[in-house]
Amino acid sequence: MESREIQISLSRDLSFFDITMIGIAGMIGAGIFALTGIAAGIAGPAILLAFLLNGIVATLTGLAYAELGSAMPQAGGSYLWIKEAMGNYAGFMAGWIDWAAHTIACALYAVTFGAFFAEMVVKFMGISIPHAPLAKLSALAMVTFLAYINYIGAKESGKLGGFVTMLKVLILVIFALFGVYHMLSYPDWMKEYTPFMPTGIAGVLAAMGLTFIAFEGFEIIVQSGEEVKNPDRNIPKAIVVSLWVAVGIYILVAFSLLGAVRADVPSWMYLRRLAELSLVRVADQIMPFGGWLILAGGLISTISAMNATIYSSSRVVFALSRSGYLNRALARINEKTRTPHYAIFFSYVIIAVSSLAPIEAVASAASLMFIFLFLSVNIALVILRLRRPDIKRSFKLPLVPILPFIAIAFQIVITYFLVTHIEHGLSVFLMTIAWMFLGSLVYYAYSEKEMEKRVEEEVVTVFKEAPVEKRKFIILVPVANPVIAKKLVRFAEIIARRRDGEVVIMNTVKLPLQTPISTPAKDVKRAKEIVEGLMNLSVPSGGVVKVGHDVAEAILSTVDGWKVDMIVMGWRGRTFRRDVVLGSTIDPVLMKAKCDVVVVRFEPGEKMPDFGSILIPTVGGPHAKLAYEIARDIAAERSAVIKLLYVGTSEEEREKAESVFEEAVKKFGDLKVETEFAIHPRPSERIADEAEKFDITIIGASEKTFLHNFLMGLFPEKVARKTSKTVAMTRKWIKFI
Repeated sequence: MESREIQISLSRDLSFFDITMIGIAGMIGAGIFALTGIAAGIAGPAILLAFLLNGIVATLTGLAYAELGSAMPQAGGSYLWIKEAMGNYAGFMAGWIDWAAHTIACALYAVTFGAFFAEMVVKFMGISIPHAPLAKLSALAMVTFLAYINYIGAKESGKLGGFVTMLKVLILVIFALFGVYHMLSYPDWMKEYTPFMPTGIAGVLAAMGLTFIAFEGFEIIVQSGEEVKNPDRNIPKAIVVSLWVAVGIYILVAFSLLGAVRADVPSWMYLRRLAELSLVRVADQIMPFGGWLILAGGLISTISAMNATIYSSSRVVFALSRSGYLNRALARINEKTRTPHYAIFFSYVIIAVSSLAPIEAVASAASLMFIFLFLSVNIALVILRLRRPDIKRSFKLPLVPILPFIAIAFQIVITYFLVTHIEHGLSVFLMTIAWMFLGSLVYYAYSEKEMEKRVEEEVVTVFKEAPVEKRKFIILVPVANPVIAKKLVRFAEIIARRRDGEVVIMNTVKLPLQTPISTPAKDVKRAKEIVEGLMNLSVPSGGVVKVGHDVAEAILSTVDGWKVDMIVMGWRGRTFRRDVVLGSTIDPVLMKAKCDVVVVRFEPGEKMPDFGSILIPTVGGPHAKLAYEIARDIAAERSAVIKLLYVGTSEEEREKAESVFEEAVKKFGDLKVETEFAIHPRPSERIADEAEKFDITIIGASEKTFLHNFLMGLFPEKVARKTSKTVAMTRKWIKFI
């Protein structure tokens, strides 16, 4: 993660093999060493099915992460995606839950470490110390030590991490081979798998819930996206490969564990008695130095995992603080160690307290937190597919929304059985709800005000005049160039008049990034004069002047403060910058504004177009509906002729075009509307030629063809070159919650 205090240089040097190993390392850990026996005791031999189904659910969610990570690769990951899809509160709660998920996962690794360390001391070293208190004390001691290691800034090297991963996989494979060998030496070994589902489907789903934490390691792969070679191809592939390597190892270990055991009760019941020490005790029976080997693998694995999750959990807090959700102190960097010491400390406190709980409770809490987080990510994927089709997605999950909804349904069912069928499940659920309630209190009592305060520090309002007569529909018109500004305001006036609305005119005085926020009198006076000179309208009007470093942020803060319903912005046409699409101000407004947006490129000259004829290229979709609404407002005002144009690439699209026309015509009532279906191999060229015949072309950013051509720089360039007429693009704000 980056900040002004910490600069991390990222180079794309991680190969497919590297990130696959990172994913395997995140999934082969405490879950398989400590939870396999417990889960077998819940589901019986059907633990094999539980692992398989968890792999499927995790794969669907992992690929959702891959798509969102390719679309929005900023540091912060899931909470930023959820914020983009569902707003500030949902984003904060995702970060809040993510923090808890990583800290409690660390506590699970600590509890496992404690159990294994105590077993090593008591049984294998022959030291007579009560097992339970020694396990808790050793877990707490190791967490404290690793928190200190994170504080002083020491890190595990990549080579060491890779060695640890290979070592624990090798240990587990050796264990499984010995287990299968012993199992096959029993002529009646099949009886250990009969009945396959002794506790029914409820047992399978409960075991899935308990062990879900074991399959969350794919998240680390997506977080490393900026450092990966060919991330578009390698990240989705690494997620699938690492997940199914882990699932295969889990199933192989569970299969051999169940078959190798011989006891006076069915093996799954015997494993239930052994609980988190199942692998250790069974390994001691079936292979030379087996107990020592499993203990060594478990201890090394849990230490590595604890170190990683202390780091990741503290960075979640750091990111939330830096974004304004939590107190600034949590983003402070220690001058000596260059680490976020307060963030590390608060994460350490939660980990230390959680590590004192029983292992089933800790595992259930970690799984529940990650289920809530992954459920939110799947919902965010569906929402962003509808709301933000303009985002470039290097990888796309197929069959959306069907596959995300399948994952969501599974996660809801798993949650129910986790809560109702696992010991301490209800208590864990209530504590999770309490944590979320606490997060809501923090957000509404502190975060909202703090974020507003930070915006005010970056954006200062120096002039504000509200309309005398207040209306329900508010249109914001950001202006800069006086000539274009007059046209924009008149354009907005037409819409406001038809909707019984008001127009707010805005100008921003932009300061260089290095310059402290101040109010330069000369520039402010000029901006105020521009705004006041445009406020003489036939509808209620107001004005605002702001000073800030970022014009887009100033516009967005005004949208939130004034509860704006629509933005009407000017667009100069063709841009030659590779890092922006329509413009450095327009792009973030289109991405983030919680209202409808209309971007207009007017024809040259000072004269306002007559708008006697309107062209609407359309292939349907929610953004096209806003284009219909704007066209209806203009046509009703100017008695304009409207033409709907659907440009397809083959005759097969005619039926869809007719359906789109039928739906669109209903929006125009008694207004005169023409329709045309055309076939052209390059739709953007056909539209550009047609646009020359009309006063204004209004395009809804709706479907893939248009969106790719328009927002990726092809269509606007061709229209700007081939027509001198006015072109507008509409982006409708789609509300879900």
